[in-house]
Amino acid sequence: MCSRARKKGNEIMSLDTALRELGKEIQKDPRFAALQAAAAKNDADESLQKQMQELQLISLNYQQETAKADDADKSRIEELQNNYQSLYEEIMKNENMEKYSAAASAMEEMAQYISKMIGLFFDGQNPETCEPQPDNCTHDCCTCGGCH
Repeated sequence: MCSRARKKGNEIMSLDTALRELGKEIQKDPRFAALQAAAAKNDADESLQKQMQELQLISLNYQQETAKADDADKSRIEELQNNYQSLYEEIMKNENMEKYSAAASAMEEMAQYISKMIGLFFDGQNPETCEPQPDNCTHDCCTCGGCH
């Protein structure tokens, strides 16, 4: 079905081509490379992987205990919550995880920018000149500290 859509008209082919070019540009961006490298380091960090597995186990045990509804052991739930929080904080202090989180945040910012730009295009804005408003924009220029 996808191949038929491509053969129907230049508009679809052009859009498909533009999207693939966008994908190529995203993958050439240093933020993408940083995320890939950080993910590989996380995967290779055996200690971190063990902690992540332990965190999943705690989460599973928590879900099982809370599923008991009225029969759930409240002290066990509290213990699991505390263990989860403690281990989560420890994981997030791991140097590899810190680098991964920073890289993922940078990629998320890129994704948000792309999404906002596409939204502007759908609103009929000029693709050559439009720019998304900063997240803290009130659309009242007298409150503005400057976005440019």
